Parts: sequence; C-alpha cells; structure tokens
Amino acid sequence: MLAAEKTGYKTLAVAGGVSANSGVRAAMKEACGERGMTLYFPELKYCGDNAAMIGCQGYFDFLAGKRADESLNGVATLSLDALCEETEAEK
Repeated sequence: MLAAEKTGYKTLAVAGGVSANSGVRAAMKEACGERGMTLYFPELKYCGDNAAMIGCQGYFDFLAGKRADESLNGVATLSLDALCEETEAEK
C-alpha cells in the first residue's frame, strides 16, 4: 500500500504465489476498499509460485557450467522506503 500511495497508483494487481494466500487477499481487499483503489487478483489456479521454475533454470545453468560468485546476492533487509526514495530520485 505504501508503494501505491507513494507512486499515486489507484489500480493494483497482486500475482504470483503470494496472491494465493487468503490472508493476503483479505488484507489487500480491505486496504484497497478503504482507499478507493481498484484491486485485481488472478484466479487461484494461476497463482503459482515461481520457485520450481527458478530451480529448474538453476539446474540447467549448473549443468552448463554457469556459476556466480558472492557478489550476486539478495538483500533481505532492503528497506522499501529506501527503494522508493531511489526510484523518486531517478525521475
């Protein structure tokens, strides 16, 4: 909701594996309803998690000899506020 408010979007879509979560669906419906935002979810049968697809690609990359060093890493503690500030600064 913070990202939508900071960017001014009034229409949201929630997809991927997380969109199958009934708690997420209920919370997003409530939050969007309170703010007059339009919300879209795909049908549950289309709310698959991409982990298997990513794992499969990793398997084939491994077989092909492709490797990454420690510089290719996620940032679990990345602040959404900081990310929004960076995006605003790029505009």
